[in-house]
Amino acid sequence: MSFGVGALICAIALLYAARALYPRLDVPEETLATIRFLTAIIIALLSLAGIGLVGVGVVG
Repeated sequence: MSFGVGALICAIALLYAARALYPRLDVPEETLATIRFLTAIIIALLSLAGIGLVGVGVVG
């Protein structure tokens, strides 16, 4: 269960850091869109893994 909570905390921290960092990047709009998309995928995977691990920890 602690790994799940850790994954959720990492996802939230990454989301917070990305929101603060994006405006400071000096890259073309197309590149920024790709970076945002990849960051969203990473955050989604961390969130789903965290929720799954917490669910297994609660049920098991």
